[in-house]
Amino acid sequence: MSFLPLEIASEYFSYERLVDNGNEFLLRRFSAINEANGITDYFHNQAMKDEKDNSVRNYVVKIRGTEVLIACFTLKSGSIPYIDNAVNLTFSKETKLIPGVELVNIALNDYSLKIIKGLGIKAGRNIFYDIIQPIVKHISQEIGTKVLYLFAVNEKLAEYYKSWGFYSIEDELYNEQLNSSWQNKYSQNCIFMYKPVTEIE
Repeated sequence: MSFLPLEIASEYFSYERLVDNGNEFLLRRFSAINEANGITDYFHNQAMKDEKDNSVRNYVVKIRGTEVLIACFTLKSGSIPYIDNAVNLTFSKETKLIPGVELVNIALNDYSLKIIKGLGIKAGRNIFYDIIQPIVKHISQEIGTKVLYLFAVNEKLAEYYKSWGFYSIEDELYNEQLNSSWQNKYSQNCIFMYKPVTEIE
């Protein structure tokens, strides 16, 4: 059994490492909603390879007490550039790096969409607040991180992440630099967004 950071208090969901309990076979029944083919392809063909070389940690989310796959997400350690603090990110001669955690992938399972809708909740938001944030908070307490960050694929998704408490950066140079240096191969020209760990409950 792989290390799980902590118990979670989600009423509906449980989570496990991808490498545990035969979860790799569950990926055969995973297809990211909204035709996010890059994420689907990642979990089908690359996720286990990245696990084995310690590049990332992949997780599956299930209906509590069942083997019904609801979502997958990926966390990765990293650093981002800043000057003054985690709320004023920019590039200059004084740029430094601060430790962070990247939410690389998060997607609900299209095959389970009817079940998800039947719950009558905002499943993505629930997973983020009840599972992902507690993991990131725990990581911060154990090894020290200052920011959770991600790359939104478009403006619509960026607005959605803002409702989760993420900030975007107006500096176009900053976004360009991060896209070229930090971004996944399958999703270039995305919108960098971040949430200070101090704002995670």
